Amino acid sequence: MLGVDEGDLAKLASNVEGLDPPKTREIIKFGVKCARDPQSLTAADFASLRSLGLTEGEIVELISMSALAVYANIVADATAVENDAMFSQL
Repeated sequence: MLGVDEGDLAKLASNVEGLDPPKTREIIKFGVKCARDPQSLTAADFASLRSLGLTEGEIVELISMSALAVYANIVADATAVENDAMFSQL
């Protein structure tokens, strides 16, 4: 629907380290860490994003989008929404 390449979607699900460009990969890794274990974020994690050119506002937006994804997953789980077929195959 959003026009994301199917190969990139597969990498998101199974091989984040294979994503290019590196800036995108690091943003996604930060977002996943933020969603799964936000207490484990370190000053180095934030410094890494800044070194890639992200502003403070963009970092806050990334944190907010991670939180929204967690919320959406909770709602989907609680309402028994079925997984998309492509993710069931992985």
